[in-house]
Amino acid sequence: MLGHFSNGTEILPENLAGLRVLAPQLPLQRQKKVLNDLAGTHTAAVRGRGIDFSEVREYLPGDDIRSMDWRVTARTGDAHIKLFREERERPVLIICDLRSSMDFGTRRTLKRVLAADIAALLSWSALAKGDRIGGLLFNDTTELDLRPRTGRKSLMNLLHQLSSLEVSKPNALHPQNPAQRMADICKHVSRIAHPGSAVYFISDWLGFDAQAERLIYPLTRHCDLTAIHISDPFEQSLPAGRFTLTDGQQRQVLDASSQNTRNAHQQHWDAQQLILGQHLQRLQVPLIRISTADDPLPLLRKGLGLTKGSKR
Repeated sequence: MLGHFSNGTEILPENLAGLRVLAPQLPLQRQKKVLNDLAGTHTAAVRGRGIDFSEVREYLPGDDIRSMDWRVTARTGDAHIKLFREERERPVLIICDLRSSMDFGTRRTLKRVLAADIAALLSWSALAKGDRIGGLLFNDTTELDLRPRTGRKSLMNLLHQLSSLEVSKPNALHPQNPAQRMADICKHVSRIAHPGSAVYFISDWLGFDAQAERLIYPLTRHCDLTAIHISDPFEQSLPAGRFTLTDGQQRQVLDASSQNTRNAHQQHWDAQQLILGQHLQRLQVPLIRISTADDPLPLLRKGLGLTKGSKR
């Protein structure tokens, strides 16, 4: 076990709860938007907290005319402006991908278990700062929309839902379309994210294409989005040999004995990762890559700009 991260194939509530001890090592209040080498060297400004409408009062010399309340001004005949107050708690939205493509792993754990661990750690870190915690958890067919709320109760509900959402079973008659599913989720996230939110999107990003980029673009204009990419070493580079893959019910043999097969697989993986990096670079979204074989905490700290030498 690396730190308090999970081993095995199950998302266990006690493991998610245990990640609380690592929260002080991931202080989100110090977060900086950092783009890694794949996404270029540009550092985007951290967007501020959201603001809530407070009241209307009469216009005074020096007030910002952009805050003018034209309806009240027209009704009363005297100039009035809107006053706003900054939210004390920043909304933190955790997007966690639990699709069937995440139900895979050849090392310490499955991708979906690692994603749930990271979601839990970010939630504990947000709670320590007093922020509001919410989430959008999704598999191939279902999504759970948990609007941001303050307090431990909201966090514990998120952890419970993470461990409860089942893996979707493949449907031979209606095969899944990863690109359409990702597009639907990006559209959903853009619709529900409150301006000023910190949004962490944890996924293998299967199906993220130009359509998904367009749909999530509005969110990047008013929220602080961080992309966390989950993978397994077997996906990245095939070792030589014949391997039996199973979902617990069916088995399939993968023959990677040929060097040509392994080279083609490597080229396909590299091309996919390059395209993903280009999509996120255009959106000016930082990308943190974490494998099931990695210790996630150092990579999260580096990706969020919490270590010396990180790009700012």
